Amino acid sequence: MNKESLASSSTTAVIPETPEQGTKLAFIILVLGCMLWGSGMAVGKIAVTEYHPVFLVCMRMLIALLVLTPFVWIKFRPRIYSKRDFGLLILLSLCDPVGFFAFEAMALKYTSAAQASMVWALHPLLNTVAAWLIIKEKTTAPVVICFLVAMGGVVLLTAAGGANEHAANPVLGNMFEVMSLCGAAAFVVILRFLKGRYPVPVVLWFQSLIASLIFLPMLSLDAVTLPTELNWEPIVATLYLGICVTLCAQGCSAYALARIPVARFSSFANLIPIFGVLLSMLLLGETMLPLQWAACVVVLGAVILSQRFQRT
Repeated sequence: MNKESLASSSTTAVIPETPEQGTKLAFIILVLGCMLWGSGMAVGKIAVTEYHPVFLVCMRMLIALLVLTPFVWIKFRPRIYSKRDFGLLILLSLCDPVGFFAFEAMALKYTSAAQASMVWALHPLLNTVAAWLIIKEKTTAPVVICFLVAMGGVVLLTAAGGANEHAANPVLGNMFEVMSLCGAAAFVVILRFLKGRYPVPVVLWFQSLIASLIFLPMLSLDAVTLPTELNWEPIVATLYLGICVTLCAQGCSAYALARIPVARFSSFANLIPIFGVLLSMLLLGETMLPLQWAACVVVLGAVILSQRFQRT
């Protein structure tokens, strides 16, 4: 089988052909994926209170790598088709998961999981703006205005709440969360250049491998404190992040994206910050002030409006 046929087979496994392929099962799996993504903030907060961010991200990537390796090598036997693709995969991995998870772990060290979840709502807008700036993908002035309004909502969300037991420094933490989402937006743009030549599990495996190779040597740094006790809560939280969030949530998204229209997929992604806030309150007992709830409405409203304008 030549490279073109391999690329074609991997592309059809990921990219939807027609909107009519949507099924009830795909929507159920998409909602499950949104719940898993949303739970990542609350569970990550549990883990990062016990573990150094570098150690947490390293373990998360190693777990994903160990789970993925047998499956990927048996089913796909991954190979890189060109030096250009190899460079793109390296750059893609540096943006996400290396940059994304590192900044997210640092964000959860300083801000609450509920606030970080609402900042996560910026993700689709940041993707649009990044595509507009980097690859000149067309957008509209209302979408840019919605992006600025959503950013204003994040500023209001941060300013409305002071430091507390759940957020030692919300300004710094929310800034780290925005930086992590910038890494995720760059990932989306770089992925466009690969044009679906590699199946999703192969891309995930390569990301986990590169991230593990980067973070493992960093564990020897003096600034990185390693755990000295075995506490079950952070251990279970780390396993959950590595398997359920890093792998299963991504798999749910890929499955749904192959069967429903992208526009509807993006609309369902707005459930992620909502699930994140609800689970943060249930699992961690976090609360938000009325002005912060108003900021959440501003952020979500701007994101939903931007998607309408973008589809138009």
